[in-house]
Amino acid sequence: MLDLIREIETDLEDGWEAASRVELQMAEHTRRAVARFARALWITAALLLVLNSERLVTWTNGFGVGPVQDTIVALSTAWNGQMQQAGVGAMSIAARDKMNEWRMTRWRDVEIRFDSEARRAREGAKFLRGVLDEGTG
Repeated sequence: MLDLIREIETDLEDGWEAASRVELQMAEHTRRAVARFARALWITAALLLVLNSERLVTWTNGFGVGPVQDTIVALSTAWNGQMQQAGVGAMSIAARDKMNEWRMTRWRDVEIRFDSEARRAREGAKFLRGVLDEGTG
């Protein structure tokens, strides 16, 4: 899309002055969409940096050998150590374990769970009605 904007800029003889109002609105809309996407990407990267530092170490260990790559690997390892000390790593491991548990659940197990919860709700309602009925008599 940005290439299209560049083509519009270069194809017009008089520059942006000759561009139609629609083209200007489309260009502005595209710039805003790219900016929103960039913000979302940075927020996602920051969350992953904090909540998934062990995967960061795994990813950076795949880098080639060189001074910049070695520095990045050392920084990611140190960051993972700090996150483990703070206990953030345990939180991500627990969340990952829970997600894996949900992935392994069969539909029959889900139906049994829903049925047992519905039964508990009915028993609780009967219990409450019983208490209310005793007080009114």
